[in-house]
Amino acid sequence: MKKRHNENVLPPAYEGLERQLMALFYAGVYITNADIVQVGRGMGLELPLKDRMALLKDLMHEAHENNLKPQMIQGFMALIQERMKIYQEYAQAFPAAAPLIGQWLQKARSTVMLLQRELRSDPYA
Repeated sequence: MKKRHNENVLPPAYEGLERQLMALFYAGVYITNADIVQVGRGMGLELPLKDRMALLKDLMHEAHENNLKPQMIQGFMALIQERMKIYQEYAQAFPAAAPLIGQWLQKARSTVMLLQRELRSDPYA
């Protein structure tokens, strides 16, 4: 029988990461439900499509319980880096929007750096 966890409580190591990934203002990219499911698939998990926050919490609980945090972080880094490439293409195609897109890129870079720091600090990575 699978043990149940309190869905509203994340392990402390994941709380800051959750806030960073869910807030477009901080992350620089919008992470959709489908994106979270895709990261889960990359970890070998099948997640039901549902609310973004609940989905991310489920993913983080699974990562914590199964020592998959490095794979989860790498999945989010790859997703954000893919979006950054698209932003760069947009900035070149639409020079008038480049200053705004540059702000998004900077926030996305900061998020990738945060994820890299998390990955380096994980003793199981």
